[in-house]
Amino acid sequence: MKAKFIFIPLIGFLIANICSCTKAGTGGNATVVCKVFNTDNGSAPVNGATVYVKYGQSTPPPPTANNSGYDDHKVADANSNSVSFTGLKEGTYYFYAEGNVGTATAPQMVSGGNAFSLTHANRNGSSTANISVMY
Repeated sequence: MKAKFIFIPLIGFLIANICSCTKAGTGGNATVVCKVFNTDNGSAPVNGATVYVKYGQSTPPPPTANNSGYDDHKVADANSNSVSFTGLKEGTYYFYAEGNVGTATAPQMVSGGNAFSLTHANRNGSSTANISVMY
């Protein structure tokens, strides 16, 4: 009889934990501000970069035309090196950025990515993800 009283709460605990698991992606309350920096140029900001995000992954998706393997993307303003992804849940994300540096007549493409973990402690706030890009 004593075993029943231990077994029933244990089953309830396991069901509650399984049902409360969330996957990375939209539907949450967090914001991740992605800032793009060129590590080949003294960590200079890369203004106007496009930032892509893959939910629930710490590695980039397989290469596709137009980066269609990513779940979302944003383009920074011409005078800014950052974009914000809002409404995210806690979890792992892979951010990838592409941009141009140099002059208008001789632009040079830079790209790169980083994994980012949005923790339980930051699930309702704002976090910053720095993305390092190179030539």
